[in-house]
Amino acid sequence: MYRRDPSIYSYRYQGFGMASEQKNTPAARSGASRVMAVLDALASADPAVFPDGMSVADVARVLGREKSVVSRQLKSLLETGMVARRPSMGYELSWRLFALAVRAGDQRLTTLAAPLLLRLAETVRERTYLSVLSDGEVLTVLSEGSRRSIEAVNWVGRTIPAHRSSSGMALLMDYDDEHILDLVRRGEGGSEREAKAFLAHVQTARRRGYTIADRSFDPELVGIGAPVRDFTGRIKAAVNISGPAFRIEPHIQSLAGHLLATTRVLQSSLGSDVRPGAGPGEL
Repeated sequence: MYRRDPSIYSYRYQGFGMASEQKNTPAARSGASRVMAVLDALASADPAVFPDGMSVADVARVLGREKSVVSRQLKSLLETGMVARRPSMGYELSWRLFALAVRAGDQRLTTLAAPLLLRLAETVRERTYLSVLSDGEVLTVLSEGSRRSIEAVNWVGRTIPAHRSSSGMALLMDYDDEHILDLVRRGEGGSEREAKAFLAHVQTARRRGYTIADRSFDPELVGIGAPVRDFTGRIKAAVNISGPAFRIEPHIQSLAGHLLATTRVLQSSLGSDVRPGAGPGEL
């Protein structure tokens, strides 16, 4: 799906920290899980469906809980600054939560990638993304827009099944074939046929060096992805370009060239002290 960029971000915070004096008891762990479920519900809210944030009733319905229970949980999260309320009284994740999430993530990766992602978006004039693998799904951690009126959606903080994106293919390129098949089978809509088709795409991408998700996630969208490796050679993240098929398809090879140049610079920077955003000629 693509649309006019609404500049609406949603973020998923992983690892909600409980008070230090709270013991690691089953009850405490259960309580933390319930709190995380509330945060996940807010993070996954579609802005088109909940333009004014989610009400207590909305969250309760999504989680299948009593409104009184959800109301208490949201009140506690509001008091600690983990969620915020809009003037409409709808709940949403707070900027404080996002700040904590950023600090919890790989700051070096995101710091180095940010200017490169921006430059790539300006060069190819399509939306660019930096993604990582999280529990078998693709989590987008950074994105830069194309400044065009029609472009791919900003997916920062959201997850999608790995077999539904070019980033997912790139992140799984080093996994053994059986692991990939099993991951797709267990995923959303992962039939045996889809698992084998996805594996074939990954195998082709291994030889080519980059991935292509040709209308596989959205019939009007095409994505091109490439892995980012750390100094050990391990795939750490993926960068991809995504946009309307009518703009991407005629220029896939050219776009892939820009994409691979970006990942090479990022990989070199991860293994050195090169400043963020240094071009190929500045390494």
